[in-house]
Amino acid sequence: MTTATGFNAIVGQQHPIRLLKTFIRNGTLPHALLFTGDDGVGKKMTATAFAMACNCLTLKSALRHSPHLDVIDACGDCTPCRKIAGNYHPDIIRVAPLSSVIKIAQIRTLLQILTLKPNETDRRVVILSEAQTMNSEAGNALLKALEEPPDRTLLVLTARQTSDLLPTVVSRCRHIRFFPLRAEDIKRLLTAAGGIEPESVETVASLCGGSYTRARTLIDSRWLSRRDWIIRAMGSHTANNGKPEIRTWLALSEMLVKKKDLIEESLEIITMWLRDMLVVRCDPQHVLNQDRLETLSAAAKHVSQAQLLEQINAVDHALTALRSNTNVRLTLDAMVLRMAGAYGLGNN
Repeated sequence: MTTATGFNAIVGQQHPIRLLKTFIRNGTLPHALLFTGDDGVGKKMTATAFAMACNCLTLKSALRHSPHLDVIDACGDCTPCRKIAGNYHPDIIRVAPLSSVIKIAQIRTLLQILTLKPNETDRRVVILSEAQTMNSEAGNALLKALEEPPDRTLLVLTARQTSDLLPTVVSRCRHIRFFPLRAEDIKRLLTAAGGIEPESVETVASLCGGSYTRARTLIDSRWLSRRDWIIRAMGSHTANNGKPEIRTWLALSEMLVKKKDLIEESLEIITMWLRDMLVVRCDPQHVLNQDRLETLSAAAKHVSQAQLLEQINAVDHALTALRSNTNVRLTLDAMVLRMAGAYGLGNN
């Protein structure tokens, strides 16, 4: 196989791939599929591999003999495979957010295209990425294609979770769940990419939550430096039972706000650290910050479960508020004051 976008190139998603191969072999292709899972676990890559397999001339010939699932894949060499892999096939239609939203105008354009017959293929495939970004008008417009499927057309939607979509959209799709990648799979992918220190590979594989896309972001030394700074700052607040003066907590807010473009990322790091302090007491093997296990264990001795849960809630509330465009400094000040106030819950 010469292509890097076939089923064989997809890591860690054996169950979804097996389902798709079964559909292809049995000729029971659903008119609409919904792939859900975290970003960076292979949903879009699998959608492309599926489009290739549905239109591969070599595979089409082989299917007459009902081959074993293991050998069902696009050849990567025929004309449809090359066009799909190169992203210039006229019958593979991709819809993605514009300025973080899939708008109704995009769906209306798609519906107009779907009134026409496919140009070259047996199976036209629509790949609608990040379907959770559709506004309600766009989602309702898409229902037309889901309720009355166009001839010889397959729709593949990708989203983080079903709850982000209209229930009527979800109910008309065959749902396939994609799971986070194992740390070992992440390490293998990062190592194959090359140019990354083995120590960094180990650290990032445990921190990325099973997302290769996130792993590629975290491998940046600037992210790792920011994590280390936040860990030091959090450590100064948990030492001595977290009783620094209020101005010390407000100083943390001031430091965070200096990098406005990194605030959400910083709050995610804080949440990860607080979560690890909960986990380290009972299950150290599942700590994300494995390279800081000793520091975590020491810090966790000064904070109770109730205090940590209150602090996590404070950070989650701040993240939600910031995504609603609230005042950044006031939101962060309220967050750190609530975190400081958590120590009034006691140590039980």
